[in-house]
Amino acid sequence: MVAEVASTAGPTTPPPETGAALRSRAPRFIGANWVLVLILAGLFLLCMIAIPQFRSWGLIAGMLNSQSLILLLALVATVVLRSGGFDLSISQTMVASAAITIVLSKAGVPLLVSVSAALGLGAVVGLINALLVVKVGVDSFVTTLGSYSALAGLCYFVTGSSIVSGAPQELVGVVRAPILGIPAATWFAWLLALILWYVYEKTPLGRYLLFIGGNPASARLAGIRVDRIRIGAYLVSGLLAALVGLVFLGWFGAVDPGVGSQFMLQPLAAAFLGTTAVVLGRFNALGTVIAVYLLVVGITGLQVLGAQTWVTNVFYGLALIIAVTAAKIADRRRRVR
Repeated sequence: MVAEVASTAGPTTPPPETGAALRSRAPRFIGANWVLVLILAGLFLLCMIAIPQFRSWGLIAGMLNSQSLILLLALVATVVLRSGGFDLSISQTMVASAAITIVLSKAGVPLLVSVSAALGLGAVVGLINALLVVKVGVDSFVTTLGSYSALAGLCYFVTGSSIVSGAPQELVGVVRAPILGIPAATWFAWLLALILWYVYEKTPLGRYLLFIGGNPASARLAGIRVDRIRIGAYLVSGLLAALVGLVFLGWFGAVDPGVGSQFMLQPLAAAFLGTTAVVLGRFNALGTVIAVYLLVVGITGLQVLGAQTWVTNVFYGLALIIAVTAAKIADRRRRVR
């Protein structure tokens, strides 16, 4: 089942078609790519009309800034998802790297050393996941879920099962620094989206990831170094998750060892929902950005209208189900074409 879901992002080779057939299908295909954008625009306009608070720049800025970590994690999730696997450990890697950084800093360790230790943890987690999944053949869902649990225990051990405050002010200053009125953390997320968009859409590596995610056996026959690229995907995922942990620490200024579970579902929901936008049926950076902001507009609208906190989890859960279903349908339609 996991492999089937992950394969929704896989590449396909459509049968040859005549020029007339391609032209007749182009408008419908192009329109379908941007349906999620239209839904986001329509939902936002509806909220602006029905909810006066949505006409305030303060609320809009708050929505943008509140999703910086979710957007970062969702983008990180696409790296392994695009290659046909899962990495459920990224949210807990984020918290663990933040915990190591703040504990070492409070113990008098230089910030550069503390940050290096956090990045080292991310690299180790990524390497362990890669070796178990790629070399041993353990299912990626099971492996990374196990890593998630192990990292959760590590967080409690490092922090002494308590909230640790007093993050390094240098880190806090960098993450919260306003740029054109928007904190740097949000700009970091947009920058990562731009980088991944370029890698996915404009480089051979992005195409190789897609090819591997769709059919690793065919990719090997084509001469692609499948194992090396898959291992690299897990390593990059671990390192990026650790970097997100530094943003997390700078943003909150403290670490709660039990907060990892709150960042597990939303990034996956956004990543899968992103496969229904821009590049249908494939994990892509711009689609993920659109999905994140669609989800936050919906959630914020419900909260402003007085919905209780449990609605958030229900909303994200349903969004994930709908996203996976839509991605599967889009992939089937692409195969037919």
